[in-house]
Amino acid sequence: MQFITLVQLRPAGASTETGSRVAARATQWRHLQHQIQLVGGRVNQIWNVLGNDYDLMFVCEADDPKTLHRIDAVCKGQGYAAKTHPAIEAEEYARLVEDTANVLDYGRRRRSVEVEREA
Repeated sequence: MQFITLVQLRPAGASTETGSRVAARATQWRHLQHQIQLVGGRVNQIWNVLGNDYDLMFVCEADDPKTLHRIDAVCKGQGYAAKTHPAIEAEEYARLVEDTANVLDYGRRRRSVEVEREA
């Protein structure tokens, strides 16, 4: 499974040094990358995220969905605010939406037929 983890390296509202929000210190993201790998994540990419509440975005993979919770615990244990989200490719998501709509439509049609039979 693929996922992203967004990490804030400094507490919200803290004063910043010039450039510290833009370019996270290499030691911080390397340490987090190592910690993510220790709990079962495979880090594919690390990005600095500009213009929002987070400093880093880790693009990762894992075999166990519980890894996502472990990664949040690792980040928070290091004192960083973090959010981890499962991620799927847009094309796969579009298929899931279509499949779900078909299932729901089938359920509506089936209930409609049952109501007609009862009448």
